[in-house]
Amino acid sequence: MVDTPTRLGTRAVAVLGAAVGIVIQYAPPFRWATGPRSRWIEPLRARMSQLLGAAFDDRAGPRSVTEAEYAGTLGGSLEEVETLLWNRGFRRNPLSRLKTRDGDPEVGSWVYRPRPLAERQLHLILFRTQAGRDAVDVYAHAEPSSVNPFVAAAHFDAAGQNVAEGVERTRNRLPLDVVRETPDPPEGPWSAA
Repeated sequence: MVDTPTRLGTRAVAVLGAAVGIVIQYAPPFRWATGPRSRWIEPLRARMSQLLGAAFDDRAGPRSVTEAEYAGTLGGSLEEVETLLWNRGFRRNPLSRLKTRDGDPEVGSWVYRPRPLAERQLHLILFRTQAGRDAVDVYAHAEPSSVNPFVAAAHFDAAGQNVAEGVERTRNRLPLDVVRETPDPPEGPWSAA
């Protein structure tokens, strides 16, 4: 495949985004922006995703989750769920594209990587439960890491994304209740659902 100027520009932006992301996620002065107390960043992240999607590339803009991405439900308040995620090695994902469910925005984006430059990450998308109880619905997929400059372009293109892997890994890592039946997750990106 021949790289066009547009594709080269997208790759350059992806690499720059990865560099910014790794600093925000792992550099000591910024780590405060990735924990449970950094809830303030969620509205800012949502607005930036809307603006970038409209002005730069729709792949940076909001997208709807699919029911195949549903991994399960965690009981407890959003604060309790985010503390659980933090204690299990997850980090808030402040540069993530906004996800929606039935037109409602997610309430949090979290990611797990075994090390900063891991090639793959487990991405969790949180929504307040629709059942009216104190719980959080968790949607998931596995994908190339957004903060590794060597695979950031693949992340941005959703190449190598795998919903089935993400749902399975999430169900193995967290004490989820699967409270509704969903389609079988695809062995590929969310768009394959």
